[in-house]
Amino acid sequence: MQIVRLFRSVRVRDEGAGAVAGAAARARGLAALSVLGLLAAGCGVVRGEDLLDNEPGAGPTVVAPDPRALLSQARMLERAQARQAAAAKRYGLAGAPLSPPRPPAFKPFLTTEPRLARGKGAGLPAVIARVPTRAKVVFLTVDDADAKDPDFVRMMRELDVPYSAFPMAHQRVLPPLPAAAQRDAICDQQDLRKRASGRWPALFRPPLGAYTLETLRMAAACGVRVVPLWNEEASPGRIAYRERGHRLQPGDIVLARTDPRRGRHGALPEAAREVLRTARAQGFAVGALEDYV
Repeated sequence: MQIVRLFRSVRVRDEGAGAVAGAAARARGLAALSVLGLLAAGCGVVRGEDLLDNEPGAGPTVVAPDPRALLSQARMLERAQARQAAAAKRYGLAGAPLSPPRPPAFKPFLTTEPRLARGKGAGLPAVIARVPTRAKVVFLTVDDADAKDPDFVRMMRELDVPYSAFPMAHQRVLPPLPAAAQRDAICDQQDLRKRASGRWPALFRPPLGAYTLETLRMAAACGVRVVPLWNEEASPGRIAYRERGHRLQPGDIVLARTDPRRGRHGALPEAAREVLRTARAQGFAVGALEDYV
């Protein structure tokens, strides 16, 4: 940061105390105007000569937002909230889902939770069931086969709620397989997800949540950085909590699944609604997992 001298050194002739006092007053006035200009401009790049010369328009320019654009944005937001509230009523919810907080500017540093560790090794992906955050936000995840349910997709779109889908129940459990077969299965799955999204995914959830240290090593070989499991499991009309408090915690990852006893039809939307009801009742919003990990 440059240190800018606010005033040039001037040679003051002996013209009397009145002249000296007047020059000092003018200098103080110029300094005040310069500071006010900086405050009005907010954050910007200010050149030293701008302060020295105090030239109009020489410093950063503040452009006031167009009132018509602000009004248009406000009306769009109002209409979106009305559509969301109507959808919530249509799906039997007490109110619209709470709006998630703004994602963090920097994603948190993740480490494997001790109870989820399967051993030590360099470069292993972090295995988590909760994202480290103080924000009242939880993350909804589903099996990607269930996520193809058109009723579920429509409901989540109309409610404007994000979710993450991972291949899980319909894939072969990995630990019984040799290391090379595990690597092929993981990399093939990640490649399919890349084709769908256009970028190589850094997240991987093992089928049925089953994994060993070898599974994590093979996942790392396939470019996986994070293995997101879950703290709560939701099914129609019920949420199973992993911890004794039987309440959601900031950053919890929640799995919504179908109930095999009831079949797949309609089960996932009911399980997702159970998550949304519980989250709203406990003051939580549902955020996008990929914004945090």
